[in-house]
Amino acid sequence: MSITVNLPPLSSRKTKIIATLGPSSNTAEVIHDLIDAGVNVFRLNMSHGEHEGHRKIYHLIRESANALNQHITILADLCGPKIRTGRFNNGSITLKPGNRVVVTTRDVLGEDNLIPCQYADLANDVKSGDRILLDDGKLELKVIDKNTTDVTCEVIYGGELKNNKGINLPGVHVSCPSLTEKDRADALFALALGVDYLALSFVRKAEDIADLRQLIASNGYETHIIAKLEKPEALTNGEEIINAADAIMIARGDLGVELNPEDVPIVQHQLIKRARALNKPVIVATQMLESMIESSRPTRAEATDVSNAVYWAADAVMLSAETAAGKFPVETVAMMVRIINQTEAFMRGQAIFGKTVSRESELKMLPFGHAVADATAQLCFDLKAKAIVSITKAGMTVITLCSARPEAPLIAISADKRVCQRMNLYWGVIPVYCEDAGLTHPNKLARHHALKTGLAVEGDNIILVRGFDQDIKLNTPTITILTV
Repeated sequence: MSITVNLPPLSSRKTKIIATLGPSSNTAEVIHDLIDAGVNVFRLNMSHGEHEGHRKIYHLIRESANALNQHITILADLCGPKIRTGRFNNGSITLKPGNRVVVTTRDVLGEDNLIPCQYADLANDVKSGDRILLDDGKLELKVIDKNTTDVTCEVIYGGELKNNKGINLPGVHVSCPSLTEKDRADALFALALGVDYLALSFVRKAEDIADLRQLIASNGYETHIIAKLEKPEALTNGEEIINAADAIMIARGDLGVELNPEDVPIVQHQLIKRARALNKPVIVATQMLESMIESSRPTRAEATDVSNAVYWAADAVMLSAETAAGKFPVETVAMMVRIINQTEAFMRGQAIFGKTVSRESELKMLPFGHAVADATAQLCFDLKAKAIVSITKAGMTVITLCSARPEAPLIAISADKRVCQRMNLYWGVIPVYCEDAGLTHPNKLARHHALKTGLAVEGDNIILVRGFDQDIKLNTPTITILTV
């Protein structure tokens, strides 16, 4: 048997690409080029920059999206209770294994064997024997003793520690809430801008999402929430978090520090599977093409990492420093597109689409939505349908159909531009704004847009699905088979 490469790509890419904006990509020209290269979603990282800078970038995105006739999604990523060291007298210190050091919450400059910490409740939260990880887990301390402000530790793994590096506390219940006062101010700013999603960092339980949901609703918004899963506690409460959120992000940076490396791929696979079973978009993030911060080509392992996320049918893959601060932001997106296209072409050749969802076998009867979505995916295969069309008010039908990962692209027609922008995160979805949606006969509208998008020609089969509602009591789903 010969091994085939350079497979012909699908008619439209299914896995979406998220790019973080920063110093390397905050100009109109680069944003335009990133969209042209294949970015579907832009991330505004509220951990960095000022509000006015984010405001400027937000408007540049909207202007470029309009110029390219694209429904680009924008998410604002809230900082959360990120625990960091303070600053050192000479910019850094060196920790030597076996030495005693003090981690202090006092407002001091660090020096040899004294590490300032910006988290005021550190001494309250840790106990003797706990681990303190520094700089993405490169350095490790073990707690020996503490008082109200100082934690005495033994250095287990040493090295150089620079200013403002991250601190992780594996196995420690961090008392600080997920939604900090800074997050509240950033969220209100981002909501007023008009972002499509707010991403909440360090979610540990469903109540964390409820706090942000209340803030959004009390200020008159309906913006959706992405729960970032980056603490082991979130895995324990995974089901309730996924149910409470509108989407999830597998944030492998902090999560990977606190878990064993061999556990991260298994956790990623399980979270993708569970989120899709619950009709929630799922994003895989962090270090996907990290070497392209400095290099014009990724490592083979990074290409495989992206391909695996695509193969397991994540809705989106995310670039962070690669596009925010890297030397090759546009080239990185182009490379990600190439990896996705090749993997999805392989999946088509293996007849994987429409079969990638494992429904709960112990259920005697599938829920309405899953049954209709699975039937639609099977019809796509049997009838060689060129497109699925959904006319939707809020995107409920669309997200339900996505869960089955059908082979045909999904044209999502809405009279609400905000809904179109939100749906551009969803796997396989091509959002189409049409002010006549819901007024023109649905069969006519479906045929028209199947032709207009270039996905179908005269004589092709398409499938029209509609009738889902967020209130399951109002569900009246219908499947209509049409010939263009």
